[in-house]
Amino acid sequence: MAMLGGCCSLVANIAHANCAVIWGQNPASSFPRTMAAIERGRREKGCKIIVIDPRRTRTAELADIWLQLRPGTDAALALGWLNVIINEKLYDKEFVSKWTYGFEQLAQRVQEYTPQRVAEITGLAEEQIISSARMYATSKPACIVRGVSTDQIGRNASRIEQARVALRAITGNLD
Repeated sequence: MAMLGGCCSLVANIAHANCAVIWGQNPASSFPRTMAAIERGRREKGCKIIVIDPRRTRTAELADIWLQLRPGTDAALALGWLNVIINEKLYDKEFVSKWTYGFEQLAQRVQEYTPQRVAEITGLAEEQIISSARMYATSKPACIVRGVSTDQIGRNASRIEQARVALRAITGNLD
């Protein structure tokens, strides 16, 4: 069973995922069980790996897409992903209709976070933002493995977590 902000069994979520987003964490150094699950998922079922981390880590080196964003720009990246997913209609329309509230307001809010603007903020290439958002949205089921620094420290901590929850919700990647 998954909780909204995290998960009861991260290893179980990764085992079932077709895409794992490793956001601000290096499980190769800090969570060996999680890293083993990521490697097993990649090897056994071709799980796509997106790593979001300013540092080149062993985890980043195994990624299909490594997003080496500027520190402190995680919220902009998440809003940019939402922009791409909503504008390209890659979201789970049935799930959004049945289970979410405020989607129209979210869709309006993310319009100012175009891939071009997010590229300027994060230091990433527009194509990296677009291709990683597409990969996450279309490789269901997908999970987001997050580190503590992006959701518990800093002035944007709450906004980053809200945006990640919105990503999970609109793509139907809950539970």
